[in-house]
Amino acid sequence: MSTKYLITLANGKTGFATAKQLLEEGYPVRVFVRSVNDKTKILQQLGAEIALGEFDNKEDLQKSLEGINSVYYCYPYKSGMLKDVALFIDIAKEAKINSVVFMGQRIAEFADTGSAMTNDIRKCYELLQKSGLNVVYFAPGYFADNAFVVTEFVLQLGLMPNPFGNGQNPWISINDMARCIVALLKNPTPYFGQKLFPTGNKSISPKEMAEIFSKVRGRKVMKVNIPDWLFFKAGIMSGMDFGFDKFAIVQSTFYNRQMQMGRFDIEPTDIVKKLTGREPEDFETITKQYFDNSSFKRQTFSTWLKTFIKFNKMPFTKVPNKKEMLEINR
Repeated sequence: MSTKYLITLANGKTGFATAKQLLEEGYPVRVFVRSVNDKTKILQQLGAEIALGEFDNKEDLQKSLEGINSVYYCYPYKSGMLKDVALFIDIAKEAKINSVVFMGQRIAEFADTGSAMTNDIRKCYELLQKSGLNVVYFAPGYFADNAFVVTEFVLQLGLMPNPFGNGQNPWISINDMARCIVALLKNPTPYFGQKLFPTGNKSISPKEMAEIFSKVRGRKVMKVNIPDWLFFKAGIMSGMDFGFDKFAIVQSTFYNRQMQMGRFDIEPTDIVKKLTGREPEDFETITKQYFDNSSFKRQTFSTWLKTFIKFNKMPFTKVPNKKEMLEINR
């Protein structure tokens, strides 16, 4: 096991799950994080080497890439990606990195999404393709994780706020993505230069999501369609609880519109099965995992009342105006 891996954004969703799997399999891993939190400490206990730094700091990146063979490069939801990826490319070439698995987006195949993050990803593809580095472009659609930001309302109130219209999506789990990324890090060569679009096993509608939520919850869950403006207020009100800042919340409003347009509704691919040897987790399995691990699983009058008040406060949340939103989405 001479290969040493660097996992960026290892405090995040796919970064943490990928680093954890590699460490549990006995591989040497260095994790690049901007701050130390509980996830960092778990990875450190499993044997990870911690590299603390920023994506735009040359010295931090140079130190993080010393002695590294392969990199999973996942960028945080923030502006500045194009400049930071250009810096990474220069340092990775100096460090003679053998391979890079780059986290992209399925939706980057469209040039008119309006999302600054998606536009940067598309431009980063071009930079990486011209760089001479060996890169695999891992480009999932909407993560299943994003379907569960409404878990509190589902479990406490029996309501599923739905900002997706009738749009369908083959939701893919964090676990499946991590297993795919690990497989690509171990054996990237057959996939150099390719864009891979991993999906869940089936594209499902919000109506089907509510039915699955009802089945797993054991009680009726009603789908409640919400307009874009209300979703944005909800995001500003509680987005920080999920690790999102204003930039990330603004990006998600663009992605919801793409969902409403049906652009995430693609035929399920065989990428997960091909890379991992197993079928992707279905939406019911993913739902059970989130509900079972939710702090809102147990309902009392106190928890119900707190959630009821929170739900009804959403329309009154102050949000950035159009000018401020344009400034955020830069």
